[in-house]
Amino acid sequence: MPINRRIAALSMIRTVTFDAANTLIRLTSPASQTYAEVAGRFGAVLDPARLNRAFLRAWKELPRLPDQSGPRADDGRSWWRDLVATTLSIAEYRVDPFPDYFEAVYEEFTRPGIWQLKPGVTEALGTFRRAGFRLGVVSNFDRRLYLIFKTLGILDQFEHVIISSEVGADKPSPRIFGEVLLRFQIHPNEVLHVGDEEEIDGIGARSAGISAFILGKDGDWKELVLKVSLLAESGSDLG
Repeated sequence: MPINRRIAALSMIRTVTFDAANTLIRLTSPASQTYAEVAGRFGAVLDPARLNRAFLRAWKELPRLPDQSGPRADDGRSWWRDLVATTLSIAEYRVDPFPDYFEAVYEEFTRPGIWQLKPGVTEALGTFRRAGFRLGVVSNFDRRLYLIFKTLGILDQFEHVIISSEVGADKPSPRIFGEVLLRFQIHPNEVLHVGDEEEIDGIGARSAGISAFILGKDGDWKELVLKVSLLAESGSDLG
């Protein structure tokens, strides 16, 4: 689609929401590396490469939690526990006592240095805010995300942070995108959602009538920032 038509399509946008992991933030090392390092504290020696193969398979095969009405009682922790247990099982590893190991792994992912901002995010958020957009987050995550964002210095950039464990629904469910409309008190054609996965972010947003922009494989923000800059320069009312 020509850039002018794309800008025109954005003319009604008042709010931009973002996926979190692999859109705004990314791990500084693979999750499997963290699993192995924490296991070392329990006297277990695990091969990170072997764990990584198991982790990728577990992530793909483990069913997401079903939608429910209201927040998940355990903040979605049970799913992460199953992910860690399944990863170890596939890799044919054992770490004892597992409950203590899991708790250590779970908390490790909130520590400084585990996550970092993706390149271009700081500049992009500044561009959006200067252009007058309201900003939010829609993420398949849990309450740990608040601490992660605070540590990275971006929590106060967002008017609303909408996470699956609090809504009781994961993307691509339209329920979690419907929460955006409720919290911001806006219509679907006034929202643009930015993510990294078509199957999760694109299909999910569009199922709720929300426009979506899927970042390229390398998470290049240039095209999206260009659209926003041109829209702001056009003098469109973003208030």
